[in-house]
Amino acid sequence: IKPLPNLRTRLLASLLGFLTLIGLLLLPAFPSQTAVIVLDPGHGGNDSGADRGNKFAEKQFTLALAQKIAALLEARHRVELTRTADVQMAPADRAAVANHLRADLMISLHAAVAPYCSDRTAAVYYHNDERLKIPFGMSAKGMPTELDADQQAWNRLQIQHQHQSQHLATTLKQSLGDSDTFDSVSVSGIPLVPLMGADLPAVLVEVGCMHPAASTDPQTLKQQLDWFAASLANAIETALPGLVP
Repeated sequence: IKPLPNLRTRLLASLLGFLTLIGLLLLPAFPSQTAVIVLDPGHGGNDSGADRGNKFAEKQFTLALAQKIAALLEARHRVELTRTADVQMAPADRAAVANHLRADLMISLHAAVAPYCSDRTAAVYYHNDERLKIPFGMSAKGMPTELDADQQAWNRLQIQHQHQSQHLATTLKQSLGDSDTFDSVSVSGIPLVPLMGADLPAVLVEVGCMHPAASTDPQTLKQQLDWFAASLANAIETALPGLVP
């Protein structure tokens, strides 16, 4: 006959095992995070971007949109914002955030400016620097500096991912075009300083239309943001399988 302490130990171990099993069964099932997504709300701080008649500037619009998209995606993915407050950021710092996180994709969010847009149109841009020439002594931040080898390498990081970024832009265009939110979506490759240092697939998306001379009812604006966020979150989910190994 084994001593009582050993029996007591076995009983406690069995009880703990039973309670652990019950706890695991009662815990909600959380899906594994499959991608790291960086959302970059354009502008911020002293850089307001375009203004609406009701003083809801583009910097506020892009931050609110990024937060709504993140809320829709964060149950399945790790979603990070380059800024979470009204602060100004250098273009290179935005790409640096995505690089540091080893993100799977980066989307910079902006709005278009009337009269060259409508709330039913969107545009997706990928970085193409074929026509981009940075003068000697001028950095991407616009500050005088000597362009050393490291700076030149930084300015060309995104070019290594141009094919993937163009594919990402095309996939987003198709998904956004299939939604009920937009009537037309365009894709273009242009020089984009905020994306040139991104060492990953990255695009810039313009949704919404800023009307400087017209005000928007707050409830209407909220509804528009909800529509844009839902369409973009769905488009990102659609594009991810082609990017994430």
